[in-house]
Amino acid sequence: MIITRKWLNKYLDLTNVTNAQIAIAFNSLGFEVEEEIDYSKFSNNKIVLGYIESVEQIPETNLKKTVTKIGANKKVTILSTARNIIANNYVVVALPGATLFNGNILDNRKMLGIVSEGMFCAYNEIAFSNNNLTEAEIVEIVFVTSLSKDLEKQLGNPIGEIIGLDDYAFDLDLTLNRSDALAGYQLVKELANYFDLEPIEYKNEFKYSKQTQKFNININKKVEQNINTISYSLVHLNENEFNLTTHDDILLKISKIKSNDNKFEQLANIATFKTGQPFILMDADKVTNDFEITNQKFDDKEILVLKNNKRLVNIIGLKTEKEFAVTNQTQRILVLMLNIDQIIMRGQLKKLNINNIDLQRYAKPLNKNLFNQGLIALLNVFSKYKILDFVENIEVVLKGEQPLNVYKTTLSRINQILGMEFTVPQIIDLFKHLDIKVTSKKDEITFDIDENRTDIYGEFDLCEEVARIYGYDNFDEKPLEFTMFNKTNNLERKLKNKVVSYFVGNGFNNIKSYSLTEKTTNKAWNMFDVKGIINVMSPLSIQRESYRTNLSKTMVETIIFNANNGNKNLKLFEVGDIFGLNEFRENHLCFAVSNQIVKDPITKVDIKSSYAYIQSYLIAILNFYKVNLKEVSFINKEPTTSDIHPFINIEVKYKNKTLAYIFKLNPAFEKANKIGETFVCEININAIYDVSEKIHKTNELSKFQKSYRNISMELSREQSYQDIVKSIVDGVKHLVSYEIVDIYADDQMKNEKKYSITFKFEFNSIDKQLTEQEISSQFNIILNRVKDAKVKIR
Repeated sequence: MIITRKWLNKYLDLTNVTNAQIAIAFNSLGFEVEEEIDYSKFSNNKIVLGYIESVEQIPETNLKKTVTKIGANKKVTILSTARNIIANNYVVVALPGATLFNGNILDNRKMLGIVSEGMFCAYNEIAFSNNNLTEAEIVEIVFVTSLSKDLEKQLGNPIGEIIGLDDYAFDLDLTLNRSDALAGYQLVKELANYFDLEPIEYKNEFKYSKQTQKFNININKKVEQNINTISYSLVHLNENEFNLTTHDDILLKISKIKSNDNKFEQLANIATFKTGQPFILMDADKVTNDFEITNQKFDDKEILVLKNNKRLVNIIGLKTEKEFAVTNQTQRILVLMLNIDQIIMRGQLKKLNINNIDLQRYAKPLNKNLFNQGLIALLNVFSKYKILDFVENIEVVLKGEQPLNVYKTTLSRINQILGMEFTVPQIIDLFKHLDIKVTSKKDEITFDIDENRTDIYGEFDLCEEVARIYGYDNFDEKPLEFTMFNKTNNLERKLKNKVVSYFVGNGFNNIKSYSLTEKTTNKAWNMFDVKGIINVMSPLSIQRESYRTNLSKTMVETIIFNANNGNKNLKLFEVGDIFGLNEFRENHLCFAVSNQIVKDPITKVDIKSSYAYIQSYLIAILNFYKVNLKEVSFINKEPTTSDIHPFINIEVKYKNKTLAYIFKLNPAFEKANKIGETFVCEININAIYDVSEKIHKTNELSKFQKSYRNISMELSREQSYQDIVKSIVDGVKHLVSYEIVDIYADDQMKNEKKYSITFKFEFNSIDKQLTEQEISSQFNIILNRVKDAKVKIR
């Protein structure tokens, strides 16, 4: 989200607040400022406002000779090839000595014996790169327009203040939980609260008229679960000829909202920027009364669309088709406002491969009932341009369910969680200018939450909000206090707690995911072959259709989510239940590593995720549970889904009982989702406990130095490396243990359905330090047996 100082100034008096203070405020409030851009640096005294008085085409050339006024009594001759030069227009003129956006310094230029005393500027010559401009804007000069009639008085003045280029922008990184701040006014509230300023609110100053026409908006059954809100209103125009002011155009460009050829759509973009509500604008006289929201195939992709009598009106997230678009002849605008399941719209965004302001808002969890705020903002913009006649009542076809937004807790509970000694008046004052009403009755505090906030659900979120607004840097530094609990005699619980502590102690982050998931992928990822998937009769969305049969899928989704938000180096684990019919329920542990495990620029330690690393944790857990590793086998299996690597998918069994799966994600899947190499292991905790040794014995440890030997074997998919390894190590002296450290397959091996597997063998003795000769003689036995088995050693 990009917000500018001048836009904020419309709603807050920031006279005594510096840009640096605003940046500090945003960072303190949790809105990380990724970049600050001072656009005033692109303005200089040599880039001024001009007025084209006359245009003369030079014969047999594409040059045009113009007389351009740049002051009360000053005119210049400018030659240009720009295709849109028209007399009687205000323009941006760069005079000799001006420094352009690309760094070039302009000088007088003589062409065909005529001296050109300057140049007309396009947007890419004053402040903006081409990737934020339309094809026309790249080659056409800027016409300066304003709602005021004082441009004549400003001829020859520096252009910055005239067109709003004397602005300062803050590029904010919004976390998903604060998607409400995609509405500019939410950021106004945050700054008002931080600086203790009274915000200027936008209010409904419009009188609504009775409806003159009703529209039927049907929802296809296939998509009805994805539509949260539908509303519309008819807006009547008294004037449809206007030009978007250069000031507003510049603001949209600074905000990286790409221009649209339709100026009415540009006005809608301004309102969407302010409130977060996207709009679908249609000429009401070009449509019939019957609409349908449905799916339509484009290039084999299911896209959500709006149709009118089976004719395509709008691809949701894009602008209205030209046949139904608002034009200079439009008298009545049908304004349709939707809120759609954000996960569906994220998919739509990917399918369309377009990232505009509407899709950004549709694809984020915003207030489902923004339509009132949104329409008011749109009407304010129409009113500013003096094109609004009157507006009809909003018709709410489908209203989104409003989540519970009143929560109660106690002051003592807040202080206990945060380790502070707040008073009730302090808590109330923290939310002074936010739309969060705080009341108290003795120790009990009630929070009535801003309906636009979709991220607060209970006392822990409230405490986090208190901490955020108070400022994390303002908290007292105190040592942690620990409360001791009675020890449990439950062995199974003790072991599980030991495993959790082990992962936390080794730098893994504990995640929690939802038990309901999407039905199709749930079936595809059913690696533990759960019999009878439980489907929900009335799911809230397609993402909550069935009870999960595994933890791996949500683990991978969490990795993708973090990677897309800049956190690519991950070590995660989760303990949770999976479910099936007939009261089937198993407790599982899933852990994963992605991309780089350790990267220390000082020590220059750089460790990437690997099969050996993930397997070492599985072995450690088996040891915790005292599982006899000699009875454990690692079997290469065909993956249940193409998202998993075709050759690195290992079923871990104890005799005939499946304990776990270790797998790597398919490189193509990793690349498509922009994540690093990712390895995942999911363990059936119940199964491991069943086969574990319940009486734990302590074995004597050797005091002598361990020795290791490695061997890599090339096998076909049909060969069981577990059987081969058991046969080659049988009876080998001083062999303490062996483990897999790597599985590899290059393109040629994949084509031949082969893979290479590397084992590490550990040799040691309780009685003495083994000599090199003793170790080598035993390792040679292993090598000879491998050769006898006609297995290729790499």
